[in-house]
Formats: sequence, structure tokens, C-alpha cells
Amino acid sequence: MKLIICFATALLLPLYAAQAQVAVTNEDVVKLAKSGLSEEFILEMVQKQPSKLAGEPSKLIELKQAGVSERVIAAVSQRAPSSLPLSPRQIRDLSAAGFQQSFLLDYLKRNPGRLALDTPTIIELKKAGVSEPVLAAMVSQASKRSLPSGSEIAVRMIDSIDSRTAAEGDEFRASLILPLAVDGEEIAPKGADAKVRLVSEKEAGKLAGRTELSVALVSVMVNGQKVELSTSNVRQESGSQTAKTAKTAAGVGVLGAIIGAIAGGGKGAAIGAGAGAAAGAGAQVFMKGQRVFIPSETALYFTTQEATALP
Repeated sequence: MKLIICFATALLLPLYAAQAQVAVTNEDVVKLAKSGLSEEFILEMVQKQPSKLAGEPSKLIELKQAGVSERVIAAVSQRAPSSLPLSPRQIRDLSAAGFQQSFLLDYLKRNPGRLALDTPTIIELKKAGVSEPVLAAMVSQASKRSLPSGSEIAVRMIDSIDSRTAAEGDEFRASLILPLAVDGEEIAPKGADAKVRLVSEKEAGKLAGRTELSVALVSVMVNGQKVELSTSNVRQESGSQTAKTAKTAAGVGVLGAIIGAIAGGGKGAAIGAGAGAAAGAGAQVFMKGQRVFIPSETALYFTTQEATALP
């Protein structure tokens, strides 16, 4: 009999666990807060349970009006960041809803964006009750620029990359194919210097007979300063059917990178802002046996994986 009970329990436990892992919603948070459960318990639910939470400012205001504590609301905001670009009106509405200054300052830190502020807007926010420390933080944030996550950056290689001589960690010169812009404002011109790094190199084995190269864009020059980047990787394998075959690197949590078309022989096309000579004509990706060669003038496309502060 005990054996049968144990067996039945083993079968039912996964079902109970699945039911216990129901995704938490904003409505659930309100019900939990009104039930008298402790703030710590609700925080644990918000942070650890599967989530269908909504963190847009209007939804945070609804939670505030329903009596949910600001500490729990901050956890909701962290778990489900707003998909809307931060605006002065959102800060005004949060302030009008009664959120404390400390919450608003923390919200500004967690939601970086380039706020459009002018004198009339600042005066309007002050009249609406936004505190001066919050206004100062907004002004400071408005003066900062950042390159958003998901930005595509196209570079053309100045140096070539050869699997016979290159080592992991080696960096190679490149230049921007197109100007880099944020919100329509050019922040780095076409031809600005960039650096590509070999982030992995491995042989897939004697039987496979392939070599893999994985490269990432690690920096670009902006206003004379080197800006370090976190980008997707580009992987090129020997043994591909075509020299222009592209494969996205599966490691390091990267997505969306492709290797672009090859420059069709234009001399000097790879000269960057600091390069001294043309890279040569008729560039092609050459692969034979264990060798992978990404020549000068190859166009590579990378995608930023996180927002990057700009000088």
C-alpha cells in the first residue's frame, strides 16, 4: 500500500509543481497585497515566479493606487521593464500619483534614455510637483547620449584575419562603412576607426576538418575617444559551400550577426580614419582545408547587445 502511495505521489508532484509555477500578473500582486501577506513574501513571488507582469508607468500607477508598496512596485518595474521610451510626461504622472522622490530617482537610473527637456518643460514639471533633485537628474540624463541595444554597426576590415597566424584575443583594424547615428544625430562619421577582436578559434576535429573563427566588434572611435562595445559575434567556418556563407555565433549569448558582402575590388575602400594605405583590390574570403581567411575590405555586420554610453 505504501509503495502505491509513494508511486502516486511521485506522479502527482510534477503536476502540483506546474500549478505552483503559474505566471504572476499585476492583478495577482494587488490581490496578494490586499490579502495581508508580508512585503517580503510578495517580493519573493515577483522575483522568483514566472512573470506576466507589466511595468509601463501607467501600470505602475495602477499598482500604487491599489495600495501596493513602492518597494514591490520597484521589483515589478525591474522584472518587467517598460517597452516605452522614457518621457518627461511619464515622470510627471508618476510624481502626481504620489511616488516618492527616491523611487523616481531610482526609476530614472534604471530606465536610461535621452529625455527632451527645454525651459518650458522644466517649469511645467516643477508646477506639477516634480522635485528639484528629480528635475536635476532628468536634466543630467537629457545631456547624455547612449547607443541603444540592438543597433547594427557595419564595418569594413582594414587588416586581414588569417586562422594560420591569428590567436584568440588578437585585435584587428576596421572602419565604419556608414556614419553611426543616434536619433538622427551623427555621432561617428563614415571611416571612423574601429577594432575587431578574435574571440574564439577552434578546430572542429580531424574528421570534420574545419576551423572556426569568431570575431566581435569591441570598440569604435567617437569624438576622438575609444568607446568599448558589447556586440554579437560573426563566425566564419572553413568548408562552407560559398565564401559569403554567414553563421551566427551560438556562444556568449549572441544573436543576429551576419558576415556581409565582400568589397568588389575598390582600392583604398578599407582606409579608416587612422589607416595609412589601401588594403588592396579583389578581396575574397578564401577557405581551403583547415584555413579560414577574412581579408581586408570584407564587410562585417554586428549588433550591439546592450546600451552603450557615449562621450
